[in-house]
Amino acid sequence: MLGFILLGILSLLVIRIVQVTGKINNSYSKLLLVGAVSVYATQLIANVGMLVGFFPLTSMPMPFISYGLMPIALNSFFIGMVLSVYRRKDIAMN
Repeated sequence: MLGFILLGILSLLVIRIVQVTGKINNSYSKLLLVGAVSVYATQLIANVGMLVGFFPLTSMPMPFISYGLMPIALNSFFIGMVLSVYRRKDIAMN
């Protein structure tokens, strides 16, 4: 039961980033967000696929759950980038 709740929360984060991407007008910022959500969603889908048995077992970290400095730092960087781009979405770029 807790696994389904965790999967739901992590999936909602992917959905929310995709919604934020639709609100951005700057093409560079949009590409940054698409790259961030691609890496995050790939980690999530690969881990669920390994859990169910569709994918072979590899050492790909689960976003914000796996132990280690680099996976946590990378995912935190991506979320910070998304928040920063969303905060500055209304600023006119020259």
